[in-house]
Amino acid sequence: MSRLFMVRHAQASFGGPDYDQLSEVGEEQARRLGAHWVQQGMIFDQIFSGPRRRHQRTAELVGALLRERGLPWPEGVTLPEVDEYAGLEVFRVALPMLGGREKAFKEMLQRDGAQKKAPVEMLKLFQDVMARWVRGELHVPGVETWQEFRLRARRGLDTLIAAGTGGRQIAVFTSTGPVAVALDRAFGLDDERLMEMSWQVRNTSVSEFLFAPPRFSLSVFNALPHLPPGELVTHI
Repeated sequence: MSRLFMVRHAQASFGGPDYDQLSEVGEEQARRLGAHWVQQGMIFDQIFSGPRRRHQRTAELVGALLRERGLPWPEGVTLPEVDEYAGLEVFRVALPMLGGREKAFKEMLQRDGAQKKAPVEMLKLFQDVMARWVRGELHVPGVETWQEFRLRARRGLDTLIAAGTGGRQIAVFTSTGPVAVALDRAFGLDDERLMEMSWQVRNTSVSEFLFAPPRFSLSVFNALPHLPPGELVTHI
């Protein structure tokens, strides 16, 4: 059996001027994962990452720890297909759109102003918008649709499986959506359930899948053995 380790990127800068940059907490999360894999003596045959800086910086920090301790860490391969769905783009366009046509949504935005809301309130707004988008109630011109994302992420997963065939051990640094698409391959999920599962995936969590085509099964989901409970455990 081959093993695929899917790692969600470390905490990015949600609400900041550049979301795609890791936060200080995110940098520490990534180093903790690297240190844990050093302790486990983990050896990978191939490393992949999505195209975003948050994906590649997480992989860089993890890999640096393994290389420092003499463990092999192959040169990473960028895989655009395991990029995240266009959630932030949809969110930015949808807020004024919904506020202009729905009284309840407008009132919700006007309570304190969308930009001043606490992170938890912003997350609730984001999840509400994403649920509408998945159901096809929101259409954002020029932005990849939910169904297009699912097809793309499946292609990325096919690439990972092909690379790992033959008892190999590979890791990919990605985002929540592609991890949920892998769950879909293992269990079969409808659109809304897939989106809901993506919201459960924590920063630097590790989900492990076992495969020998056509078999593909989940072994571990959303694990954080490298982080103690507390402030280093994040979802955004």
